[in-house]
Amino acid sequence: MGHDQAGLTQECPPTVYLVDDQEIDLELMKRWCNGAGLVSCCFDDPETLLATLSAESVGCVVADLRMPRIDGLELQAEIQHRGWTIPVILVTGHGDAENCRTAFQQGAFDFIEKGYQPQQVIQAIERAIRQSQRDGFQKSVREHARSLLSKLSPREGEVMRFLSSGMSLKQIATELNISVQTASKHRTSIFTKMRIDNEVDLYKTLLAAEIDS
Repeated sequence: MGHDQAGLTQECPPTVYLVDDQEIDLELMKRWCNGAGLVSCCFDDPETLLATLSAESVGCVVADLRMPRIDGLELQAEIQHRGWTIPVILVTGHGDAENCRTAFQQGAFDFIEKGYQPQQVIQAIERAIRQSQRDGFQKSVREHARSLLSKLSPREGEVMRFLSSGMSLKQIATELNISVQTASKHRTSIFTKMRIDNEVDLYKTLLAAEIDS
């Protein structure tokens, strides 16, 4: 799709954001992450974590379910409310069916009861990171495609929509009451601004932008 895919890959390594009000549990989880070669960052309260995260954060959050002021479920709900897609793994020593069901209904990536083996946690984290990287790449592709589309003038936008629907230049000219030559010039300008070569590339760009042609 087009000629310029630069800047679509994530430059920063994914981070495991660990949040727990118990320092001993944080240190243990951090040691496991370090042993697996994962970059991690520790927080003793969810509010500090929320002040650090952003829509661009890539990695995953591993949060204790039971914490004062803001518990794991409330943290996950707030992350969802802010529209952030970073996966959340909830860890608890007080697991029950209701908490588990609520966590997954809210979109939790995984729910792990304490007493787990280190490898179980690391495998869940690695799966969450892979999902976060996929989501991040798809987002960057979508934003890149939309930035190209934003360069079109209103008239070029009209021509683009007709082109994407499969209309010929003659049909577009008739529809817009312009000459075929003018329609052709618009198409050339569209392809230049969007850095594409043909209608197939146009379809791909619209798909990447998640815009209904």
